[in-house]
Amino acid sequence: MTLPIILCEDDIALMSHYKAIIENWIMINDYDMRLVLAATDPAEVLLYLSQNQLTNSLYFLDIDLGKQLDGIDVAQQVRKDNEFAQIVFITAHQELALETLKRQIAPLDYIVKDDRNEKIQIETVLDGRHQQVFVDHRPNDRHLSFMIGTRNFRVDLTAIYFLETSVTPHKVILYGENMMYEFYGKMNNLEEEYPELLRVHKSFLINPNKVTAVDYKSRTIFFPEEYSCSFPLVKAKILKKHFDRIGSIIHK
Repeated sequence: MTLPIILCEDDIALMSHYKAIIENWIMINDYDMRLVLAATDPAEVLLYLSQNQLTNSLYFLDIDLGKQLDGIDVAQQVRKDNEFAQIVFITAHQELALETLKRQIAPLDYIVKDDRNEKIQIETVLDGRHQQVFVDHRPNDRHLSFMIGTRNFRVDLTAIYFLETSVTPHKVILYGENMMYEFYGKMNNLEEEYPELLRVHKSFLINPNKVTAVDYKSRTIFFPEEYSCSFPLVKAKILKKHFDRIGSIIHK
């Protein structure tokens, strides 16, 4: 899956400079990434996001955009809509880093303008994203990433039992081996991003490899540590076919 990248810098000369660095590095390394938008106006970024649903994405944002909206405002909107977005601030005002902490944006990195290493810093960010998205996420080496406050968590998919929609709006609860986390997320996005997990109910996304038994009479799926979740009658036939193929599930 191609990683979309968005760049926003109000100085057109600098925007073109950063655009060239990003596109050249992607081309040289043949990374599966694409700069989908390079803008000088933050309104263009918000318009693009309203018209395109991005789940896994990377942003390079100038903090001081000289507009009514600044880079922190844009980042806050991005973070609100997409917990998995990676945000990098390009700034000449390092003191504004504290503001990003106050607003719980949790950026991936800061790049200082006019620093002689800014080209290397941008390239290093791209290298890191390639490593995490396309190398670390090989079969049997996949992680589910999410934010809690300003902290970024990565949980091995093989350790997850299931995900459940929380009673708190826009939150999801993750149950796994000796762990439980509640974080902001959308079940539809998680289902799309992690096809290894199986949607058995509008409120449940399970790891089929962690199921210990299925009771089709009570329509209950069992996991280690006495965890369980339910499924509707319409899913029974699909689940039975799926677990019969695995062959190691106890049917009740």
